Amino acid sequence: MRSTRTASSSLLLPVLAVALAPVLVACGDDDSTGTAPAAPTVEVVDEPAVDPVTEPADPASVEEAPVEEASSGPSGEEAVAFFRSTEADCAAFAVAVGNDVLPAYYFDEAVAVQDLGNGSWVIADGSGVELVVDLSAGVVHGLDGPTGVLPIEYSFGCPEDLYLGSLAE
Repeated sequence: MRSTRTASSSLLLPVLAVALAPVLVACGDDDSTGTAPAAPTVEVVDEPAVDPVTEPADPASVEEAPVEEASSGPSGEEAVAFFRSTEADCAAFAVAVGNDVLPAYYFDEAVAVQDLGNGSWVIADGSGVELVVDLSAGVVHGLDGPTGVLPIEYSFGCPEDLYLGSLAE
């Protein structure tokens, strides 16, 4: 048989706990004024917004800006312009020695083909003949160099101090 005293005391404990809770909270505080503790404060600091750094999903898909290299010498346009400027000298030479004047399209339709460095360019004249324009020396010669073979039409149609090379045998 159960005792009534045990049953009633077990019912009182929850009631006492609820009734004494505010007293227990106040007892835990060292504040002698009996006021409730102040809520914690939050200090707001103004800082500039920072954009988040995002990485691309695939680093290989990132395109790099093209890097422009400083020009190491004259351009192909300058080489073609020099070649074209020799047309009058070639015409005057051909007439003076009694040879045929080179067609104007040889000069007018010339294009730069390859930069050889050191101020030299391979150009193709209007007929497709390739020559080297050496801007640093101010001369034109064949692909074999200044002592190599010069195409026949230039050997007979241009001055030898401007167009260097020998006639093919």
